[in-house]
Amino acid sequence: MLGSIYDHLLSSAKHHRLLIGILVFVWYGNSLLNEFAVDDGIVITRNEYVTKGFRGIPDLLTKDTFRGFFKKEGKDKLVSGGRYRPLTPVFFAMVYEIFGAMPFIFHLFNLLAYLCLCLILYKVLSRLLLLKFKDKTSILAFLSTLIFMTHPVHTECVANIKGMDEIAALLFSLLCFDSLLNFIESNNKKYLLFALISLFLGLMSKENAITYIGIIPAGLYLMYNQKFSASIKYMFWLILPGLLFFIIRAQILGWNPIAGESGELMNNPFLKFVNDKYVYVTSAERYGTIFYTLLKYIGLLFFPHPLTYDYYPKHIAIQSIWNLFPLISLATYSLLLCGIFKFRNTNPLFSFSILAYLLPLSLVSNLVFPIGTFMGERFLFMPSVGFSILMALLILYITQKNKSLGTGFFILMILLYGAKTITRNFEWKNDFVLITTDVKNSPNSAKINNAVGGVLLDANAKEKDPAKIEANLARAKKHLLKAIELHPMYFDAYMLLGNAYFLSKEYSLAILRYEFILKYLPQDEEAFKNLTLSYREKGRQAGMMENDPVKAIEYLNKAYSMNAEDQETISLLGVAHGVLKDYNKALEYFNKVLIKNPKNAEAHFNVYLTYLNAGDEINAEKALKAAKDIDPDILNKFNAHSK
Repeated sequence: MLGSIYDHLLSSAKHHRLLIGILVFVWYGNSLLNEFAVDDGIVITRNEYVTKGFRGIPDLLTKDTFRGFFKKEGKDKLVSGGRYRPLTPVFFAMVYEIFGAMPFIFHLFNLLAYLCLCLILYKVLSRLLLLKFKDKTSILAFLSTLIFMTHPVHTECVANIKGMDEIAALLFSLLCFDSLLNFIESNNKKYLLFALISLFLGLMSKENAITYIGIIPAGLYLMYNQKFSASIKYMFWLILPGLLFFIIRAQILGWNPIAGESGELMNNPFLKFVNDKYVYVTSAERYGTIFYTLLKYIGLLFFPHPLTYDYYPKHIAIQSIWNLFPLISLATYSLLLCGIFKFRNTNPLFSFSILAYLLPLSLVSNLVFPIGTFMGERFLFMPSVGFSILMALLILYITQKNKSLGTGFFILMILLYGAKTITRNFEWKNDFVLITTDVKNSPNSAKINNAVGGVLLDANAKEKDPAKIEANLARAKKHLLKAIELHPMYFDAYMLLGNAYFLSKEYSLAILRYEFILKYLPQDEEAFKNLTLSYREKGRQAGMMENDPVKAIEYLNKAYSMNAEDQETISLLGVAHGVLKDYNKALEYFNKVLIKNPKNAEAHFNVYLTYLNAGDEINAEKALKAAKDIDPDILNKFNAHSK
């Protein structure tokens, strides 16, 4: 039974393309119901250039990709070397201009781009395998494409709209490959031009398309019977769009593509906290951790569970190169490198598949340059082409030995991968669902614990049930404290924790967090503003809830020194001094409010109460009349509030 199904599926290229089209929507159709999530904000919803539509395109082409999100000069350089990937943001701006912020439309375009990618992958592999495998060409190309298309690690790129940069980079790289094959077969220079344009567009999507400058010539040499010298000639042609891209990139971001390593843990995971400060890990720890993550990549390809969008510190613990798993990884990758040369003549597809895996992976491995994180599932998107070819070879080998076993293994793998892909798509529903789900898989990541705190605080802005609000605040504080435990200098977490304490009316604890931020970042405007408000509310709390006007004045004076224009702080100072029967001082503050806002009925009424308590009935009546002229119901409001 399995054998007949298998034979039918592999009967023709027409059936293959049809099945690829159907299965893309089977595996990823549920992502169309998703909203925007995580990095979609950076490139779409909170990017001021994308949300301008067509008017934002010039800025997208001439500025760092993150500039429209951070909105401040310099903040876009937080990631080493900057980012210049304008093609997909330009496309998003065009979609936004026409459709607005409709996640369904964006997800649909992402899915269609993925479909195009899978179809061009099938086409390129079919052409590339033809000379070496002849009657097995169609089978291998189809199996490879189906494994690639179904693999669950791709959910981060397909279900997350921002992942279109990865899809487009690989799509245009493969279009370049296909066009170059056309040029070789026809000698028509228009195909060469199209190949160069395609690679340039791939680079404008994401820089890792640069690896196809090496992969394409390797494929021509190993699989397409091109002489080594001819393959090198094509490599030089492909270098041209690479040079053009990097010249444009340098003009916009500067000539140093790697601007040194950050001293902040969320942008440089190769740091450890020693004696109250972060220091660089040793070389043994750096390379041990790198090779440990490289082994985890292999594990994710074979067994993609559990999945998480967050691999930030300390989801992966720092490893020494002399630990067991880094040593296993080093040995494994050494064997893969040796295999490229050993099998280049006897099994060239094996050699090519290893190259197609290793070359793209090298760019995101932290071996060549720091990328700001240990690893990410999106970094496996391009390398997984090599893995998919390798698995197809394995399945074909098993099938030749035992058809039922090979067919059963393939169908089981596709069904399991497909089921995982579908369920994972649901987890990309929105920020709240994704983050609160993935924190279970990355409990030791400072970043995701911080993110949980953020989404819970955001959820409270719409929540009406006091019990749920309190529960969300308690949960947010728990995760934010965990984030700070993992990353003691995590200022974003301190900010959110301060906000959580502020919303819980634990103003003293909020003050400690904001003061900590300002100790190290004295120019932080948000921390300054929040600390001012916390001083004010702590003063209000001390006066009204704790009946301690002296303590209230202490905090209110701090708030006043930070913002002398805040009428609420000035008014509270007047009230506190009035409670202490310092009526002249109280009147001084209330009059300051009236100078700023003569139509403030409450300030006039406070003046009335102060004069009344001081025994000056004439001025009290004048102040009461002024208050009633502005708000005739002021006295009833005061009496109701007093009750």
